[in-house]
Amino acid sequence: MTEDLQRLKSLFTGCLSVAETEEGVAPVRFTERQLGVYAQKEAQSLRSRCLAGCRLEMRTDSEYIRFDYVRKGGARKYLYFDIWVDGRWVAEIGEDNPEQPEGSFSYEIIGNRVGMKQICIDLPHNAEIVFHSFQLSPNALCEPIGQAHGGLLCLGDSITQGMDAKHPSSTYPALLARALEMPLLNQGVGGYIFNADSLDENLPFKPQIVTVAYGTNDWVRYETMAQFRYQCSAYIDAVSRHYSYARIFVMTPIWRSIRNERKPLGTFDELVQTIKEICADHPSIHVIDGESLVAHCGRLFADGTHPTDEGFAHMALNLYKQIHNTL
Repeated sequence: MTEDLQRLKSLFTGCLSVAETEEGVAPVRFTERQLGVYAQKEAQSLRSRCLAGCRLEMRTDSEYIRFDYVRKGGARKYLYFDIWVDGRWVAEIGEDNPEQPEGSFSYEIIGNRVGMKQICIDLPHNAEIVFHSFQLSPNALCEPIGQAHGGLLCLGDSITQGMDAKHPSSTYPALLARALEMPLLNQGVGGYIFNADSLDENLPFKPQIVTVAYGTNDWVRYETMAQFRYQCSAYIDAVSRHYSYARIFVMTPIWRSIRNERKPLGTFDELVQTIKEICADHPSIHVIDGESLVAHCGRLFADGTHPTDEGFAHMALNLYKQIHNTL
């Protein structure tokens, strides 16, 4: 491995490890055991390899940052990198529909001839990316921020992963983590459901706050409420056990345009009520009404289910208020 790629490995945050391949390096946000669970279905396997919540973070006096990468796959076509300098969002690099899997990133750090600046680059949340080069200006200093081992852990489905925000810094976990001033580990996986097997009691990340947001996929997946109740109860029991030292917040599903339909399992309201009943057996769990987080307005959703960047901003603000009021 080149010296530049070795340096790049030290700059990833929001992940548990960094994988090395013949093509380059890539941050990993799940344990091997968890990846094995998601590997049972290719759609979830791909989404588990996407970089939701992962960042490049450093202190540097470099005049520019450049890297090359290859997009191995994605849950959406768009691909954006969001750039923050000294805690302020300054730029985006990306496009809605990239034609080639190979890409290059180049950003000139305006005014960086005057000393060290803290740089944060939010990586594309709906893409699997391998980085195969990294470059700073000659003789530049570069200090890693350091990978944190605790903070905010977000568990959930595609909404937690960040679909359909185009910008990785617009997802509700990214916004919530910045508001709480906590390191983030986003373990959202599109299409997923309450499944206790997806948890790893040996997760090296030790959160102070855990959010759980499943249910909308369960509603259309299960044939009976009894099946759902069993799976949901097993998951909530496991979360409570694994993270007994943390503050746990369970969100019921947010509004979706088909919420008034009836599925084989039952109505949307019946599913929400079941989640609340299960959580009531765990006094330490705080339940948040998901439908209170985003206005029931079509323009805040890309497809009637997944919020847009604007929808996620409302969701994160309302979620932050409810969490902050309990701290």
